[in-house]
Amino acid sequence: MDVLWLLVVGLLFGGWLALDGFNIGVGLTLPWVTRPGAERRLALTAVGPFLLANEVWLVATAGVLSAGFPEAEGRVLSGLYPVVAVLLVSWAVRDAGFWFRSRGVSDTWRRTWEGAITAGSLGLAVTSGLVIGNLVGGVPDGRPGIGILDPLALVCAVAVTGLLALHGAVFLGLRLPVANGAAASALARRLVLPVAGLGLLTVLLALPLGGLARPWPALAIGIVALAAVAGTGRALAAGRTGVAFTFTTLAGLLTVLALGVGLAPGMLDQAAAHDSLRTFGKMALPVLPVLLLMQAWLWWIFRRRVDRDSVAFF
Repeated sequence: MDVLWLLVVGLLFGGWLALDGFNIGVGLTLPWVTRPGAERRLALTAVGPFLLANEVWLVATAGVLSAGFPEAEGRVLSGLYPVVAVLLVSWAVRDAGFWFRSRGVSDTWRRTWEGAITAGSLGLAVTSGLVIGNLVGGVPDGRPGIGILDPLALVCAVAVTGLLALHGAVFLGLRLPVANGAAASALARRLVLPVAGLGLLTVLLALPLGGLARPWPALAIGIVALAAVAGTGRALAAGRTGVAFTFTTLAGLLTVLALGVGLAPGMLDQAAAHDSLRTFGKMALPVLPVLLLMQAWLWWIFRRRVDRDSVAFF
């Protein structure tokens, strides 16, 4: 039962990084790949249907982690409290930007809230990377380190930020009209090599500096994630944006899978009692297929590129 719940936590966190990750990436790249006005409005329209649905995955991750692995959750929150606090503030700022950007008509108003989207997205990306980097360093197992901002965590933060920017740029290239998405696809092609290099550096630093209980399987999965980033570059060069988006999504999922495999022994030791897990499972497990089906339905409904006639949610 505890193994099942560890898989569920991994699925939910990986789903958040892969799904809300492209929302974050759009915010990161928005000023560089879209022009103010109608083109930027199209980019926000492309994100609109997915914003709230994708955030659900992080909320669900926190809930399942709290119920299934309360000791690990306590260690993460206490050990990374400043990072988690900044993450939550960044989340609020990013969402406020989406909600308020189109509520005013002046250019100053819109530029201000577009800046909030980018600043909040940057905060989310960096803090997510710091959380992952510190988990690689062994926070749930109580491993003493040299601080939240140690070299491994900092490199991981930059690598995750780069991966999310790549993911968001590929998403815009997929969802915007072809002419409007050209700049996003061009940026994505330029990001592939730096993101792959940062990912490789993170993998290499995880060997001497990491605190994973099972480092070698985790590193092997990390190498596969790097291969997915390389596949993104090849797909973009061939003009296959949909395939490239599949690769960046896979890279995000594999990042979390590598983390989960590396942390699994320590996490399982901190699982809640089996009776508690069974009781929680009766309530929560039936919800997971519904969550997956709703995501599939959402993507099917909004599978086409946006245009000026598309519904604007924000």
